[in-house]
Amino acid sequence: MKVKLDPKQRAGVITHPYLLAEFSYQKQTSPIHRGVFLTRNIVGRALKPPPMAMTFKDADFAPNLTMREKVAQLTRPQACQGCHSVINPLGFSLEHYDAVGRFRTRENDRVIDAASEYTTDEGQTVHLAGARDVAEFAAGSEHAQNAFIEHLFHHVVKQPMLAYGADVRSRLRQSFIAAEFNVQKLVVDVATISALHGVEKSKTAKSK
Repeated sequence: MKVKLDPKQRAGVITHPYLLAEFSYQKQTSPIHRGVFLTRNIVGRALKPPPMAMTFKDADFAPNLTMREKVAQLTRPQACQGCHSVINPLGFSLEHYDAVGRFRTRENDRVIDAASEYTTDEGQTVHLAGARDVAEFAAGSEHAQNAFIEHLFHHVVKQPMLAYGADVRSRLRQSFIAAEFNVQKLVVDVATISALHGVEKSKTAKSK
């Protein structure tokens, strides 16, 4: 059965229930897992391995705290902030969605706070009030566009993009922009580059 969702509460793939549930605990959200996914796959930033292993244990926190407050406490040490200053704002932006992706406005009888200040690679501060702000930021970000192209290339070709030439990403991005971000056209361009890669090398070798 097809279910209609309120467009004001959804912002594309990042608010799809399957994705939200995948990056959650069984009964609770996980801003850290969601934030890591958004960082690496949506806004296109790299993360260093954590300096220490930390496990989230719900029993360690007061029961009246929200998940946001628990995560803020857990990642407060300075050693964590190198990555969590990026991860947490993105993860908190999805707190309006519970562990199975349902929209909500309250947690533990308290109003959900999904707002954060996100600092870009360039040092710009972006206010995120929720999932739609993340989607709109990613849509206009060169880092995010490049990340999308790289992920799509790897999904289609099953090979790293650099194996096909140092200029491939730039060529694909320019074509993507010229086509007004038409994803179907991008898939065709990726498939074409992959199919012609060996042929072009062969022609070049023969001409010599």
